[in-house]
Amino acid sequence: VVDLAPARHLPPPPATDGTGRLTDVRERLGETLRLATGLTPPPVDPAPPAAGRLPLTTVGELARAGALTLRTGGHGGHTRGPVLTDHDVLSGTGPSGTLPESDGEAVLTAPGDVVVPVLGGGAVARVVDERTAGAALGRNLVLLRPDPAALDPWFVAGFLRGTANNRRASSYASTATRLDVRRLRLPRLALPEQRRYGARFRSLDEFERALGQAARLGERLVRGMYDGLTDGTIAPD
Repeated sequence: VVDLAPARHLPPPPATDGTGRLTDVRERLGETLRLATGLTPPPVDPAPPAAGRLPLTTVGELARAGALTLRTGGHGGHTRGPVLTDHDVLSGTGPSGTLPESDGEAVLTAPGDVVVPVLGGGAVARVVDERTAGAALGRNLVLLRPDPAALDPWFVAGFLRGTANNRRASSYASTATRLDVRRLRLPRLALPEQRRYGARFRSLDEFERALGQAARLGERLVRGMYDGLTDGTIAPD
């Protein structure tokens, strides 16, 4: 499974300041762009017509059958610890939030869990790894814990991200879009076939993370260059 923190392949953060920091950011950007190029998905082949007519089930049906457990976040419990927020899930970063102590039991993430934001209308689902495991689940998040004997977590997360799937399971109010996770659909496939899809979804996730990291590094480099040129610490040529 993959993490919610920066992708494991990416270079470490810089340890210097000023022009040296910009040089490090530029080098990290180059490494990340090379990584993203290597992770670019290969050319695609069309699926046979029968692939679009797979028998479907819903998350709610899978939960009732015991193939997965569904939990809702938002309680801090009696111990303070890292909290995974909906922003963390959307941005692909590690736990950054807090929750007040409460009598409600905190939902703690575990490796292989699939975490889904329910607000905002975005088609996002993330798989938790060992480094992110143990964080409390924040507000507006739903956690799915697949039975590994029945479901591949990457297969689950990938199909939950389908745009049409999310539209079908969403309700629209005047100010927000809310996702009913139980209505999301997945095809009924044997575990070996699930893993075929899961491997492709996982590689897409790594590519997406590399692109996101490249965008963040590019923004830092551009901002640093503007600041350096305008405050006189960087020469124009």
